[in-house]
Amino acid sequence: METVVIQPSIAVLISLVIAIKAYKRKSLDVTGAVAGFIVMTLHLAISYRFGAVLLVFFFTSSKLTKVGEDKKRSIDAEFREGGQRNWMQVLSNSGIASVLALAVWRLAGWEDKCLDGKESAVITSLIGGIIGHYSCCNGDTWSSELGVLSDAQPRLITTFKVEDIFFSSHTHASPVKLMPFHNSRIMRQ
Repeated sequence: METVVIQPSIAVLISLVIAIKAYKRKSLDVTGAVAGFIVMTLHLAISYRFGAVLLVFFFTSSKLTKVGEDKKRSIDAEFREGGQRNWMQVLSNSGIASVLALAVWRLAGWEDKCLDGKESAVITSLIGGIIGHYSCCNGDTWSSELGVLSDAQPRLITTFKVEDIFFSSHTHASPVKLMPFHNSRIMRQ
């Protein structure tokens, strides 16, 4: 009974504080803060572990967004101070994990589960999916935020040829960006 009341209450409180601070620091716009509040509340209410994975992604990515802001501002026509992610970006980076978290909750209820294939291969797979999802999101976001700082000429990810393309932190690939991370964005010319 305690988990059913206490954990969601704590989730709402933590999510509200983080959403307000993220909005004030310009990491999220108003729509992003509302969507972030909902997603974070969901993750934390189901499992503190899911909330922790989401928070690691959010905090590290928000920090990297602010790295090299002056250079990003000078080359990116779509630059927004602090990143100011909106609801679409929040859901793009958390939607799949949110669905997986809901599936875990549906199968396990309020019982916190670990990665244990012997007890439940399905729940273990779903939890692994949440971890994998945020790992991919980290790779994509980090490569976008760090790759734009490279002095190497951008390359089309489809041909790896150096070409004159629209240069944005979210639409180019450079050797620095491709080496450590997989970039799955569709390239615009």
